[in-house]
Amino acid sequence: MAIGELTADIARHLVGLPLDYGGTVERIAALLNAEPRNSAHLAAVVRVVVDDAMADPFRETNANRWRGELPGWVRPPMVGATVRRLLSTGLLVTTGRYVRSTDSRGGNGGKMMPVYSLNLAVLVEHQTAEPDRAATA
Repeated sequence: MAIGELTADIARHLVGLPLDYGGTVERIAALLNAEPRNSAHLAAVVRVVVDDAMADPFRETNANRWRGELPGWVRPPMVGATVRRLLSTGLLVTTGRYVRSTDSRGGNGGKMMPVYSLNLAVLVEHQTAEPDRAATA
């Protein structure tokens, strides 16, 4: 397949994605938030993960890149729980690639950990499946 054909094929898949990601973190947090007392922790983890992935041209991320950006008040169990929730909803997708962890404080230094890709198409699918609240109010 020629580069031009491949580019055109990729562009066809991206047409449905919104160009404005201003409310992305809030929409993801609302989608994931099941327990109100954890909302600040969940939002903080989502913000760091999404910000890191959005800064990458391929929307990829891994914990080495964003671990140091987490606020100190975030409870450590909320990090793993939030990442697992992002994976279960399809917002994060494993790429099949791994990097060595630099987390010496958590005891995971040197262990292999996955590289994830951010899949914002899930937000578009979720938004079209959810009725317009303004129209039903």
